Amino acid sequence: MGRFVTVDGERTGPAVYVPDPPVPLDTLVVDPRDVWRTQPSVRKVVDFIARNLASIPLHVYSRTDDSGDRRRIRAGATAELLGRPMPYTTPYRFWHTIHVDGLIYDRWCFVVLDADGDAPAQFFRIPPGRFRVKRDEYGVPTAVRVWPKDGERYDIDPAVCVFDGGYSSSWGHETAPIETIKDVLLESDEARKYRRDLFRNGARVSNVIERPKEAGQWSDAAWNRFRSQFAAYKAGGGDEGGTPILEDGMTLKKVEAFSPQTLEVLEARQLTDAEVASFWHIAPELVGAREGNFSNVDAFRQMLFSIALGPGIVAWEQAIDVMLLRVLGEADGRYVEAHVDAKLRGSFLEQAQAMQSSIGAPWMTRNEGRRMRNMPPVEGGDDLITPLNVLAGGLASPRDTGPGSGGAGGLQLSVPLGADDIAKRVTAATALIRSGFDPEASLEAVGLDPIKHLGLLPVTVQQPDDEPEEGAT
Repeated sequence: MGRFVTVDGERTGPAVYVPDPPVPLDTLVVDPRDVWRTQPSVRKVVDFIARNLASIPLHVYSRTDDSGDRRRIRAGATAELLGRPMPYTTPYRFWHTIHVDGLIYDRWCFVVLDADGDAPAQFFRIPPGRFRVKRDEYGVPTAVRVWPKDGERYDIDPAVCVFDGGYSSSWGHETAPIETIKDVLLESDEARKYRRDLFRNGARVSNVIERPKEAGQWSDAAWNRFRSQFAAYKAGGGDEGGTPILEDGMTLKKVEAFSPQTLEVLEARQLTDAEVASFWHIAPELVGAREGNFSNVDAFRQMLFSIALGPGIVAWEQAIDVMLLRVLGEADGRYVEAHVDAKLRGSFLEQAQAMQSSIGAPWMTRNEGRRMRNMPPVEGGDDLITPLNVLAGGLASPRDTGPGSGGAGGLQLSVPLGADDIAKRVTAATALIRSGFDPEASLEAVGLDPIKHLGLLPVTVQQPDDEPEEGAT
Protein backbone atom coordinates (compact mmCIF):
# COMPACT_ATOMS: atom_id res chain seq x y z
CA MET A 1 0.00 0.00 0.00
CA GLY A 2 2.97 2.36 0.39
CA ARG A 3 4.35 4.45 3.19
CA PHE A 4 2.11 5.94 5.86
CA VAL A 5 1.82 9.63 6.59
CA THR A 6 1.26 10.94 10.10
CA VAL A 7 -0.19 14.05 11.68
CA ASP A 8 0.59 14.80 15.33
CA GLY A 9 2.04 11.32 15.74
CA GLU A 10 -1.08 9.50 14.45
CA ARG A 11 -1.08 7.47 11.26
CA THR A 12 -3.77 8.77 8.92
CA GLY A 13 -3.57 6.78 5.73
CA PRO A 14 -1.40 5.20 3.06
CA ALA A 15 0.82 7.26 0.81
CA VAL A 16 -0.35 6.91 -2.77
CA TYR A 17 2.15 6.60 -5.58
CA VAL A 18 0.56 8.38 -8.52
CA PRO A 19 2.27 8.39 -11.93
CA ASP A 20 1.49 10.95 -14.58
CA PRO A 21 -1.60 9.75 -16.44
CA PRO A 22 -1.59 8.74 -20.09
CA VAL A 23 -5.04 10.30 -20.59
CA PRO A 24 -6.54 13.41 -19.00
CA LEU A 25 -8.92 13.03 -16.13
CA ASP A 26 -10.98 16.04 -17.15
CA THR A 27 -13.12 16.05 -20.24
CA LEU A 28 -11.99 19.45 -21.49
CA VAL A 29 -12.49 20.96 -24.90
CA VAL A 30 -8.82 21.94 -24.75
CA ASP A 31 -6.43 19.68 -22.86
CA PRO A 32 -4.04 21.86 -20.81
CA ARG A 33 -1.19 19.44 -21.49
CA ASP A 34 -1.73 19.75 -25.25
CA VAL A 35 -1.74 23.52 -24.91
CA TRP A 36 1.56 23.42 -23.03
CA ARG A 37 3.03 21.20 -25.74
CA THR A 38 1.69 22.92 -28.87
CA GLN A 39 1.08 26.60 -28.01
CA PRO A 40 4.37 28.53 -27.88
CA SER A 41 2.70 31.69 -26.56
CA VAL A 42 1.26 29.88 -23.52
CA ARG A 43 4.46 28.02 -22.81
CA LYS A 44 6.51 31.20 -23.12
CA VAL A 45 4.39 33.17 -20.63
CA VAL A 46 3.67 30.34 -18.20
CA ASP A 47 7.30 29.25 -18.13
CA PHE A 48 8.38 32.88 -17.61
CA ILE A 49 6.14 33.16 -14.54
CA ALA A 50 7.04 29.73 -13.16
CA ARG A 51 10.78 30.29 -13.60
CA ASN A 52 10.70 33.62 -11.79
CA LEU A 53 8.59 32.26 -8.94
CA ALA A 54 10.60 29.05 -8.55
CA SER A 55 13.88 30.98 -8.38
CA ILE A 56 12.76 32.96 -5.30
CA PRO A 57 14.34 31.40 -2.18
CA LEU A 58 12.02 30.39 0.66
CA HIS A 59 13.25 31.25 4.16
CA VAL A 60 11.82 30.14 7.50
CA TYR A 61 11.60 32.76 10.27
CA SER A 62 10.49 32.85 13.88
CA ARG A 63 9.26 35.81 15.94
CA THR A 64 11.45 36.23 18.99
CA ASP A 65 9.20 38.55 21.02
CA ASP A 66 6.29 40.94 20.79
CA SER A 67 8.52 43.75 19.47
CA GLY A 68 8.52 42.18 16.01
CA ASP A 69 12.14 41.01 16.01
CA ARG A 70 12.69 37.83 14.09
CA ARG A 71 15.44 35.34 13.39
CA ARG A 72 15.94 32.99 10.50
CA ILE A 73 15.50 29.28 11.19
CA ARG A 74 18.04 27.19 9.28
CA ALA A 75 17.37 23.84 10.99
CA GLY A 76 14.20 21.85 11.47
CA ALA A 77 11.81 19.83 9.32
CA THR A 78 10.43 22.79 7.36
CA ALA A 79 13.82 24.29 6.49
CA GLU A 80 15.22 20.89 5.53
CA LEU A 81 12.28 19.96 3.30
CA LEU A 82 12.27 23.35 1.59
CA GLY A 83 15.95 22.83 0.82
CA ARG A 84 15.49 19.22 -0.33
CA PRO A 85 11.84 18.60 -1.24
CA MET A 86 12.29 15.30 -3.14
CA PRO A 87 15.11 12.85 -3.81
CA TYR A 88 17.05 13.72 -6.99
CA THR A 89 15.00 16.89 -7.40
CA THR A 90 16.18 20.43 -6.73
CA PRO A 91 13.88 22.94 -5.01
CA TYR A 92 13.80 24.99 -8.20
CA ARG A 93 12.53 22.09 -10.33
CA PHE A 94 9.99 21.02 -7.74
CA TRP A 95 8.44 24.48 -7.32
CA HIS A 96 8.63 25.15 -11.06
CA THR A 97 6.42 22.10 -11.64
CA ILE A 98 4.04 23.15 -8.86
CA HIS A 99 3.67 26.65 -10.30
CA VAL A 100 3.09 25.31 -13.82
CA ASP A 101 0.33 23.10 -12.39
CA GLY A 102 -1.32 26.11 -10.81
CA LEU A 103 -1.01 28.33 -13.87
CA ILE A 104 -2.40 25.78 -16.31
CA TYR A 105 -4.89 23.81 -14.17
CA ASP A 106 -5.53 26.42 -11.45
CA ARG A 107 -4.76 23.83 -8.76
CA TRP A 108 -1.78 22.02 -7.33
CA CYS A 109 -1.17 19.54 -4.52
CA PHE A 110 1.59 17.58 -2.85
CA VAL A 111 1.60 15.12 0.03
CA VAL A 112 4.08 15.31 2.93
CA LEU A 113 5.61 11.85 3.42
CA ASP A 114 7.28 10.88 6.69
CA ALA A 115 10.77 9.37 6.77
CA ASP A 116 10.72 5.61 6.25
CA GLY A 117 13.90 3.65 6.86
CA ASP A 118 16.57 4.92 4.50
CA ALA A 119 14.05 7.12 2.67
CA PRO A 120 13.98 10.65 4.10
CA ALA A 121 10.90 12.78 4.61
CA GLN A 122 9.86 14.31 1.34
CA PHE A 123 7.17 16.00 -0.68
CA PHE A 124 5.21 13.95 -3.20
CA ARG A 125 3.49 15.83 -6.01
CA ILE A 126 0.13 14.66 -7.29
CA PRO A 127 -0.44 15.58 -10.96
CA PRO A 128 -3.41 17.95 -11.27
CA GLY A 129 -5.09 15.71 -13.81
CA ARG A 130 -5.19 12.92 -11.19
CA PHE A 131 -6.81 14.58 -8.20
CA ARG A 132 -9.76 16.65 -7.10
CA VAL A 133 -10.35 18.32 -3.77
CA LYS A 134 -13.59 16.92 -2.42
CA ARG A 135 -15.68 19.51 -0.55
CA ASP A 136 -18.86 19.52 1.47
CA GLU A 137 -21.94 21.60 0.72
CA TYR A 138 -20.24 24.67 2.18
CA GLY A 139 -17.05 24.32 0.15
CA VAL A 140 -14.91 23.06 3.04
CA PRO A 141 -12.31 20.48 1.88
CA THR A 142 -12.98 17.02 3.24
CA ALA A 143 -10.58 14.88 1.20
CA VAL A 144 -8.15 14.90 -1.69
CA ARG A 145 -9.56 12.33 -4.11
CA VAL A 146 -6.95 10.66 -6.31
CA TRP A 147 -7.41 8.45 -9.36
CA PRO A 148 -4.21 6.42 -10.00
CA LYS A 149 -3.46 4.75 -13.29
CA ASP A 150 -5.08 1.44 -12.28
CA GLY A 151 -8.44 3.20 -11.87
CA GLU A 152 -8.81 2.56 -8.13
CA ARG A 153 -9.86 5.66 -6.23
CA TYR A 154 -8.21 6.88 -3.02
CA ASP A 155 -9.25 9.57 -0.59
CA ILE A 156 -6.33 11.23 1.23
CA ASP A 157 -6.82 13.19 4.41
CA PRO A 158 -6.26 16.90 3.55
CA ALA A 159 -4.43 17.24 6.88
CA VAL A 160 -1.36 15.64 5.29
CA CYS A 161 -1.55 17.59 2.06
CA VAL A 162 -0.52 21.03 0.92
CA PHE A 163 -2.75 22.27 -1.88
CA ASP A 164 -4.31 25.34 -3.40
CA GLY A 165 -6.87 26.08 -6.06
CA GLY A 166 -8.58 29.02 -7.66
CA TYR A 167 -12.20 30.03 -8.01
CA SER A 168 -14.57 27.42 -9.38
CA SER A 169 -17.46 28.34 -11.65
CA SER A 170 -18.89 24.85 -11.13
CA TRP A 171 -19.33 23.59 -7.57
CA GLY A 172 -16.09 22.20 -6.18
CA HIS A 173 -14.24 22.15 -9.50
CA GLU A 174 -11.67 24.78 -10.40
CA THR A 175 -11.90 26.30 -13.86
CA ALA A 176 -8.64 25.81 -15.75
CA PRO A 177 -7.37 29.12 -17.18
CA ILE A 178 -6.88 27.36 -20.50
CA GLU A 179 -10.67 27.01 -20.73
CA THR A 180 -11.05 30.77 -20.49
CA ILE A 181 -8.43 31.65 -23.08
CA LYS A 182 -9.14 28.75 -25.42
CA ASP A 183 -10.97 30.90 -28.01
CA VAL A 184 -7.93 33.15 -28.42
CA LEU A 185 -5.68 30.10 -28.75
CA LEU A 186 -7.99 28.34 -31.21
CA GLU A 187 -8.27 31.48 -33.34
CA SER A 188 -4.50 31.83 -33.39
CA ASP A 189 -4.13 28.15 -34.25
CA GLU A 190 -6.59 28.40 -37.15
CA ALA A 191 -4.80 31.48 -38.50
CA ARG A 192 -1.50 29.64 -38.26
CA LYS A 193 -2.95 26.65 -40.15
CA TYR A 194 -4.33 28.97 -42.84
CA ARG A 195 -0.96 30.61 -43.36
CA ARG A 196 0.73 27.21 -43.45
CA ASP A 197 -1.71 26.03 -46.14
CA LEU A 198 -1.00 29.14 -48.20
CA PHE A 199 2.72 28.54 -48.03
CA ARG A 200 2.32 24.85 -48.82
CA ASN A 201 -0.20 25.13 -51.68
CA GLY A 202 0.62 28.57 -53.11
CA ALA A 203 2.87 29.00 -56.15
CA ARG A 204 6.46 29.40 -55.03
CA VAL A 205 7.63 31.70 -57.80
CA SER A 206 9.13 35.14 -57.47
CA ASN A 207 9.76 35.82 -61.18
CA VAL A 208 8.47 34.62 -64.58
CA ILE A 209 10.04 34.82 -68.03
CA GLU A 210 7.80 36.14 -70.83
CA ARG A 211 8.63 35.27 -74.44
CA PRO A 212 6.98 37.32 -77.19
CA LYS A 213 4.56 35.62 -79.53
CA GLU A 214 6.48 36.89 -82.58
CA ALA A 215 9.50 34.76 -81.60
CA GLY A 216 7.73 31.68 -82.91
CA GLN A 217 7.37 28.23 -81.45
CA TRP A 218 10.37 26.71 -79.70
CA SER A 219 11.79 23.49 -80.93
CA ASP A 220 12.39 20.73 -78.40
CA ALA A 221 16.14 21.14 -78.74
CA ALA A 222 15.98 24.92 -78.21
CA TRP A 223 13.69 24.52 -75.20
CA ASN A 224 15.91 21.89 -73.56
CA ARG A 225 19.01 24.00 -74.22
CA PHE A 226 17.46 27.13 -72.63
CA ARG A 227 16.13 25.22 -69.64
CA SER A 228 19.48 23.59 -68.91
CA GLN A 229 21.27 26.93 -69.26
CA PHE A 230 18.83 28.70 -66.94
CA ALA A 231 19.04 25.89 -64.38
CA ALA A 232 22.69 26.77 -63.89
CA TYR A 233 21.60 29.92 -62.05
CA LYS A 234 19.68 27.95 -59.40
CA ALA A 235 21.19 26.72 -56.15
CA GLY A 236 23.86 24.14 -56.95
CA GLY A 237 23.91 24.96 -60.66
CA GLY A 238 27.33 26.58 -60.63
CA ASP A 239 26.33 30.10 -61.75
CA GLU A 240 24.35 31.12 -58.67
CA GLY A 241 24.14 34.88 -58.27
CA GLY A 242 25.04 35.54 -61.89
CA THR A 243 22.96 37.31 -64.53
CA PRO A 244 21.17 35.09 -67.07
CA ILE A 245 21.22 36.07 -70.74
CA LEU A 246 17.74 36.07 -72.27
CA GLU A 247 17.06 35.63 -75.97
CA ASP A 248 14.28 36.19 -78.51
CA GLY A 249 13.06 39.36 -76.74
CA MET A 250 12.34 37.61 -73.44
CA THR A 251 11.65 39.68 -70.31
CA LEU A 252 11.96 38.78 -66.63
CA LYS A 253 9.01 40.00 -64.52
CA LYS A 254 8.46 39.85 -60.77
CA VAL A 255 5.38 38.05 -59.44
CA GLU A 256 3.60 39.28 -56.31
CA ALA A 257 3.20 36.01 -54.38
CA PHE A 258 2.41 35.40 -50.72
CA SER A 259 5.27 36.20 -48.34
CA PRO A 260 5.69 36.36 -44.57
CA GLN A 261 5.64 40.16 -44.86
CA THR A 262 2.33 40.33 -46.74
CA LEU A 263 0.70 37.82 -44.38
CA GLU A 264 2.01 39.73 -41.32
CA VAL A 265 3.23 36.54 -39.70
CA LEU A 266 5.41 38.30 -37.13
CA GLU A 267 2.65 40.75 -36.17
CA ALA A 268 0.15 37.90 -35.69
CA ARG A 269 2.53 36.00 -33.41
CA GLN A 270 3.31 39.10 -31.36
CA LEU A 271 -0.39 39.84 -30.96
CA THR A 272 -1.05 36.35 -29.60
CA ASP A 273 1.95 36.64 -27.26
CA ALA A 274 0.68 40.01 -26.00
CA GLU A 275 -2.86 38.70 -25.38
CA VAL A 276 -1.60 35.63 -23.52
CA ALA A 277 0.81 37.74 -21.45
CA SER A 278 -1.97 40.17 -20.53
CA PHE A 279 -4.19 37.23 -19.58
CA TRP A 280 -1.64 36.19 -16.96
CA HIS A 281 -1.06 39.84 -15.91
CA ILE A 282 2.46 40.07 -17.35
CA ALA A 283 3.74 43.09 -19.27
CA PRO A 284 4.20 41.99 -22.92
CA GLU A 285 7.57 43.78 -23.04
CA LEU A 286 9.02 41.30 -20.54
CA VAL A 287 8.36 38.28 -22.79
CA GLY A 288 9.35 39.98 -26.06
CA ALA A 289 5.76 40.37 -27.28
CA ARG A 290 6.14 44.13 -27.61
CA GLU A 291 9.20 46.26 -28.17
CA GLY A 292 10.38 48.28 -25.20
CA ASN A 293 13.28 50.49 -24.26
CA PHE A 294 15.68 50.27 -21.35
CA SER A 295 13.74 52.60 -19.06
CA ASN A 296 10.30 51.03 -19.32
CA VAL A 297 11.62 47.46 -19.32
CA ASP A 298 13.52 48.26 -16.10
CA ALA A 299 10.31 49.75 -14.64
CA PHE A 300 8.33 46.65 -15.65
CA ARG A 301 11.00 44.46 -14.02
CA GLN A 302 10.57 46.38 -10.77
CA MET A 303 6.78 45.95 -11.03
CA LEU A 304 7.05 42.25 -11.86
CA PHE A 305 7.50 41.06 -8.27
CA SER A 306 4.98 43.49 -6.81
CA ILE A 307 1.96 43.98 -9.06
CA ALA A 308 2.31 41.08 -11.49
CA LEU A 309 3.67 38.21 -9.38
CA GLY A 310 2.91 39.65 -5.94
CA PRO A 311 -0.52 37.98 -5.52
CA GLY A 312 0.91 34.62 -6.60
CA ILE A 313 3.77 34.96 -4.12
CA VAL A 314 1.33 35.76 -1.30
CA ALA A 315 -0.85 32.73 -2.16
CA TRP A 316 2.26 30.53 -2.24
CA GLU A 317 3.50 31.76 1.15
CA GLN A 318 0.10 31.46 2.81
CA ALA A 319 -0.49 27.91 1.54
CA ILE A 320 2.82 26.85 3.09
CA ASP A 321 2.19 28.75 6.33
CA VAL A 322 -1.35 27.45 6.79
CA MET A 323 -0.82 23.81 5.75
CA LEU A 324 2.83 22.74 5.66
CA LEU A 325 3.86 24.15 9.04
CA ARG A 326 0.83 22.52 10.65
CA VAL A 327 1.59 19.15 9.03
CA LEU A 328 5.19 19.31 10.28
CA GLY A 329 4.17 20.53 13.75
CA GLU A 330 6.12 23.79 13.47
CA ALA A 331 3.30 26.32 13.44
CA ASP A 332 4.34 27.87 16.77
CA GLY A 333 5.40 31.36 15.75
CA ARG A 334 7.21 30.26 12.64
CA TYR A 335 6.38 31.36 9.13
CA VAL A 336 7.79 31.04 5.62
CA GLU A 337 8.66 34.08 3.56
CA ALA A 338 9.70 34.31 -0.09
CA HIS A 339 12.95 36.27 -0.27
CA VAL A 340 11.81 38.62 -3.05
CA ASP A 341 14.64 41.06 -2.31
CA ALA A 342 17.03 38.57 -3.91
CA LYS A 343 15.28 39.16 -7.25
CA LEU A 344 15.14 42.95 -6.94
CA ARG A 345 18.81 43.56 -6.28
CA GLY A 346 20.50 45.92 -8.69
CA SER A 347 24.11 45.86 -9.77
CA PHE A 348 26.85 45.77 -7.16
CA LEU A 349 27.51 49.49 -7.72
CA GLU A 350 23.84 50.35 -7.17
CA GLN A 351 23.69 48.21 -4.03
CA ALA A 352 26.89 49.76 -2.65
CA GLN A 353 25.70 53.31 -3.27
CA ALA A 354 22.27 52.67 -1.77
CA MET A 355 23.73 50.98 1.32
CA GLN A 356 26.34 53.70 1.81
CA SER A 357 23.75 56.45 1.48
CA SER A 358 21.43 54.69 3.94
CA ILE A 359 23.90 54.09 6.77
CA GLY A 360 26.17 57.09 6.12
CA ALA A 361 29.44 55.19 6.44
CA PRO A 362 31.47 52.40 4.81
CA TRP A 363 29.81 49.03 5.36
CA MET A 364 32.36 46.46 4.13
CA THR A 365 35.77 45.56 5.50
CA ARG A 366 38.84 45.06 3.36
CA ASN A 367 38.85 41.30 3.88
CA GLU A 368 35.17 41.06 2.94
CA GLY A 369 35.96 42.84 -0.31
CA ARG A 370 38.95 40.57 -0.93
CA ARG A 371 36.81 37.47 -0.41
CA MET A 372 34.46 38.67 -3.14
CA ARG A 373 37.45 38.53 -5.51
CA ASN A 374 38.67 35.16 -4.19
CA MET A 375 41.73 36.78 -2.60
CA PRO A 376 43.25 35.74 0.75
CA PRO A 377 42.67 37.94 3.82
CA VAL A 378 45.29 40.34 5.06
CA GLU A 379 46.28 41.21 8.61
CA GLY A 380 44.15 43.99 10.03
CA GLY A 381 41.68 43.68 7.18
CA ASP A 382 38.74 42.86 9.43
CA ASP A 383 38.58 46.39 10.83
CA LEU A 384 36.03 48.69 9.30
CA ILE A 385 37.72 51.86 8.07
CA THR A 386 35.64 55.00 8.60
CA PRO A 387 36.79 58.25 6.98
CA LEU A 388 37.09 61.26 9.27
CA ASN A 389 34.52 63.20 7.28
CA VAL A 390 31.70 60.90 8.44
CA LEU A 391 32.53 60.49 12.12
CA ALA A 392 29.51 62.52 13.25
CA GLY A 393 26.83 64.71 11.71
CA GLY A 394 27.72 66.89 8.77
CA LEU A 395 27.49 64.68 5.68
CA ALA A 396 24.66 62.35 4.78
CA SER A 397 27.14 59.85 3.36
CA PRO A 398 30.84 59.65 2.56
CA ARG A 399 29.96 60.11 -1.12
CA ASP A 400 28.91 63.74 -0.44
CA THR A 401 31.52 66.37 -1.31
CA GLY A 402 30.13 69.51 0.30
CA PRO A 403 29.50 70.77 3.81
CA GLY A 404 26.33 69.86 5.62
CA SER A 405 24.51 70.83 8.73
CA GLY A 406 24.22 68.40 11.56
CA GLY A 407 21.33 68.14 13.94
CA ALA A 408 21.01 69.90 17.25
CA GLY A 409 24.34 69.65 19.03
CA GLY A 410 25.89 67.81 16.09
CA LEU A 411 29.45 68.36 14.94
CA GLN A 412 29.77 70.70 11.95
CA LEU A 413 32.26 69.30 9.45
CA SER A 414 33.56 70.95 6.29
CA VAL A 415 35.27 69.24 3.36
CA PRO A 416 37.34 71.33 0.91
CA LEU A 417 35.63 71.70 -2.45
CA GLY A 418 37.33 71.23 -5.78
CA ALA A 419 37.66 74.05 -8.28
CA ASP A 420 34.99 72.58 -10.55
CA ASP A 421 32.53 72.26 -7.66
CA ILE A 422 33.13 75.86 -6.57
CA ALA A 423 32.67 77.15 -10.12
CA LYS A 424 29.37 75.29 -10.53
CA ARG A 425 28.03 76.60 -7.21
CA VAL A 426 29.09 80.16 -7.96
CA THR A 427 27.28 79.97 -11.31
CA ALA A 428 24.15 78.66 -9.61
CA ALA A 429 24.29 81.39 -6.93
CA THR A 430 24.78 84.08 -9.59
CA ALA A 431 21.69 82.90 -11.43
CA LEU A 432 19.64 83.03 -8.22
CA ILE A 433 20.85 86.56 -7.37
CA ARG A 434 20.08 87.80 -10.86
CA SER A 435 16.59 86.34 -10.51
CA GLY A 436 15.97 88.60 -7.50
CA PHE A 437 16.80 86.27 -4.59
CA ASP A 438 18.63 87.52 -1.52
CA PRO A 439 22.40 87.19 -2.14
CA GLU A 440 23.20 85.73 1.28
CA ALA A 441 20.35 83.23 1.06
CA SER A 442 21.42 82.31 -2.50
CA LEU A 443 24.93 81.47 -1.34
CA GLU A 444 23.60 79.32 1.50
CA ALA A 445 21.20 77.56 -0.87
CA VAL A 446 24.06 76.28 -3.04
CA GLY A 447 26.28 75.39 -0.05
CA LEU A 448 28.65 78.38 -0.09
CA ASP A 449 29.45 80.43 2.98
CA PRO A 450 28.41 84.11 2.69
CA ILE A 451 31.39 86.52 2.51
CA LYS A 452 31.43 90.22 3.22
CA HIS A 453 31.97 92.72 0.39
CA LEU A 454 34.04 95.81 1.30
CA GLY A 455 32.35 98.03 -1.28
CA LEU A 456 35.61 98.76 -3.11
CA LEU A 457 36.00 98.75 -6.87
CA PRO A 458 37.40 95.62 -8.49
CA VAL A 459 41.20 95.52 -8.23
CA THR A 460 43.48 93.76 -10.66
CA VAL A 461 46.73 92.47 -9.22
CA GLN A 462 49.51 92.02 -11.71
CA GLN A 463 52.97 90.54 -11.40
CA PRO A 464 55.67 93.17 -12.36
CA ASP A 465 57.67 92.36 -15.44
CA ASP A 466 61.09 93.41 -14.01
CA GLU A 467 62.56 93.35 -10.58
CA PRO A 468 62.95 96.90 -9.12
CA GLU A 469 66.46 98.33 -8.98
CA GLU A 470 68.27 98.46 -5.69
CA GLY A 471 67.39 101.63 -3.82
CA ALA A 472 64.28 102.29 -5.95
CA THR A 473 61.05 103.06 -4.17
